[in-house]
Formats: sequence, structure tokens, C-alpha cells
Amino acid sequence: MRRFLGGVLALLLSSTIAAAQEFGLTKITDHVFLVTGTEGEGQLVIASKMGLVVFNSFWSRITAQKYKTEIARLLGRIDFRYTVDMVDRLDMFGGNAAYDETTIVGHLSFLDKYKNKDAEVHAEVARLIEMWRDKERVSRERLAKSEPGSEQQKTEIRWANTCKQRAEELEAGFSLLLPTLLYKDRMTLDLGDVTLELVWFGRAGYDGMTVAIVPEDKLAIVPGFILHGQHLAPHPFPGYAKLDVPRWISVLEEILEGDHPVDRVVCDINSVWSRERALTHLRYIRTLWKDVTADEAAGEDLPEIQDRLSLDKEFAFVKDMQEYRDFGDDWIRPQHRFHLRLFFLQHKNPAAEILRTEDGGTLQARIAKVRKLRENGSDVYFEEAGINALGYELLGSSRIADAIEVFKLNVEVFPASPNVYDSLGEAYMKNGDQQDAVASYEKVLELSPGNEHAQEMLDQLKTGKTGTQ
Repeated sequence: MRRFLGGVLALLLSSTIAAAQEFGLTKITDHVFLVTGTEGEGQLVIASKMGLVVFNSFWSRITAQKYKTEIARLLGRIDFRYTVDMVDRLDMFGGNAAYDETTIVGHLSFLDKYKNKDAEVHAEVARLIEMWRDKERVSRERLAKSEPGSEQQKTEIRWANTCKQRAEELEAGFSLLLPTLLYKDRMTLDLGDVTLELVWFGRAGYDGMTVAIVPEDKLAIVPGFILHGQHLAPHPFPGYAKLDVPRWISVLEEILEGDHPVDRVVCDINSVWSRERALTHLRYIRTLWKDVTADEAAGEDLPEIQDRLSLDKEFAFVKDMQEYRDFGDDWIRPQHRFHLRLFFLQHKNPAAEILRTEDGGTLQARIAKVRKLRENGSDVYFEEAGINALGYELLGSSRIADAIEVFKLNVEVFPASPNVYDSLGEAYMKNGDQQDAVASYEKVLELSPGNEHAQEMLDQLKTGKTGTQ
């Protein structure tokens, strides 16, 4: 029996040592701590007189419970009081069930987006699983090319395993627990020896976000989707989304330039920025919005705006930002053009969004609607890239017939573009419509002589080696 107990104690001791090696605790202020794991994720915690406050709960109960256990061990406390959901994405608060004894705090948007919407929740979980599986696949492709024993190989192994773990946890089952303490604009929580202010940041892409402020510590907690070490501005879905840019500016001005500005900003989990660095992002967002709004109102189109507001002209100051110094021109320049495009589209009524909006009608009915609007000279904005992106979304969802109709609309609106015929040709190929695919790729060559991709597709079609047969 003594030997058995000794073995159990040794096992418990080894488990504690392993946990201590796997998890770490970083003190940011007297009240705010960061608990990190080897996978690269982390969780912010406020240790107050009124109890522990955790921010976000990951993608599943499994990981959330693991972190909850380590928070209790590292801080020596189990008095969890609040769980604050800062981003209305399932992979950011999917672990709420691990904190069911706490008061879960969140914005009203959570209920609008998820309450009594089981089908939408199921669809989003499925998309997340697909996303993590795809990230794992890409990581393993990079891993196969990495040098054995290198740091790159070790990093890729960790990341591929993390992606695999996240997909498997979601596949094992998902339990949704929504916030019960809700707010619309802002909320203040009295934690005894410290205050927590929650401010609605607004929409950044398809997600709504909250900023938290700890006034006593002159600290702001900002989701990495808002301020990120690789991005100039909040980086939404690449197709198009409604952005609350004026609200972004107002909230960031309050935090960074108001009567009681913070000294530091915690963002992107492991990053603590100075106020000065955060101000460079506010300058970028504020200047971009002002200039794009003025140029669009003056009647300039997107290509003109992207030329005038380039990194070589009006926005040369971006080259002094930390992100530019860290990642270089090849990364930042296309990102700047991306933000220009999205800010420009905020003042438009994009046809692609009319087509994408599920309003009870069929896609065919929505296509007919935008055709009619175009004929009547309405203010609908037709953008080749946006319509093309929707076509590929449909193609990726195996809605090939719908994708063909969307690509055909793009051909009608942009008949001089080789790219729209190339996309249509690809959809025809996937549908087995060889004759139509050939005609599309021949049109590409007519508009773009010497186009290597179109010629390659034609050769495949004529030899029957298209991969669709």
C-alpha cells in the first residue's frame, strides 16, 4: 500500500511539474495577469477583492476548463466572479460552459446573433472546424518543406497540432452558454479594489467587439482583432462587411487621447503596447477614414483613391510604424490597399452584398433584382472583386450552378476583364461543361494574349485531363 501511495504521489507531483512547465503566469499590473500555455494562446485575468474575472473562454469547454484549473493553481484562488465575452465569435466564447457558476457578461449583439438560432450556431461551428482543418493542412505542407530540427519545424509542429486539437474539440461537441449580464453602449463593474469599464467598440467585420479599461491601472484590454502586431487596422472578412469606423475612432480617442488616457494597451494576447504605439494605429485609421470619405464624396473611384493615398504619397508615414519595420513592404502595402477598399465600400451599396444577403428569396431572384437596379441606374455599386469573391464562396460550398450564375453576372458588368471569364471557365469546368469552359478560356486569351493559366486550362480541356472526369 505504501508503495502504491508513493506511486500516486509521484504521479501527482510529476503532473504538477508538467503543468507548471506548460503554463506560465505574467503579472501585467497589480490586478491584471496573463496565463499562457505552450500552444501560444493565453487568457487575461483580473484578480480583485470581489473575485476573479476572466476574458473570453476560447473555442470549447475542454480548453476553457484546462485554463480555469491553471488559473486557480497559479493564483491560488477559486473565486471566479465574472466571465467577460469581448468578441461575438463562437471560437472566442465557446468555453463559457466551464464558467457556468460565474456571471457571464457580454454585449446585446450576442443575443441578436445567437439566441434561438441553432442552425446558425451549427453552421458556424462547422465553418470553424473546416477552418482549423484547413489551417492544419497548410501547416503540414509547410512542415514537409522545413529543415529537420530547425526552429521553423518545431513551430510548425506545435501549430499543426494546435489546429488539429481545436478541430477535434469542436467535433467532440459544442455547448453554447450565452451572456446573462448584458449592455448596449458601456458598463462599469465595481470589483472592490479596482474598476472594470466595458465599452462597445462596434463591428469590425462580421464580429462585434468590446474594449475593457482598468482606470486605476491606466490599462486598456483590446482584442487582437482591433489592434494586432501584424495589421494596420481591424482586419475583417476579406470579402466585405459593414464596419463601425466612426465608432472605432471615437473609442480609441477616448482611451488614448481622452481626459484619462491609458499608459498601456494589452492586445493580441501576448502583446503589451505603449500608448505611443497604439496612437500610431489611431492616426492611421483616423486619417484613412477622413481621406477616403472626402475623396469618395468628391466623386473619385477606388483606383484613383488607391493611387493618391498610397504608401509613397499621402500615407508615407506608415513606413515609420512598427508593423512596417517588422514585416516590410510586401506585407504592408497590399494590406493598406485592402483597407482603402473596405473603407471606400462603406459609402457604397455593393451589389455583392445584395446577392449575399439571405432575405428569404432565392439567389436567382437577388440576381434579377441587381440586374433591374443596374438597368434603372440606381446607386448599387458593382465591384468585380466583390462579386467574384461571392462566386468563389459558392463554388467552395459546392453550389456550382449558383456560382456560374454569379460569375455570368460579373461577365455582363465587366465584359473587358479577363479575370471574370477565367472564373466562369473554372466554374464550367467543375460542372463538367467542357464546351462553355473552352469558350470562356478562349475569351480570356482574346482579352489577355499569352495568358499562361488560360492556355494551360485550354490544353487540359482539349486533352480531357481536367481532373473533373
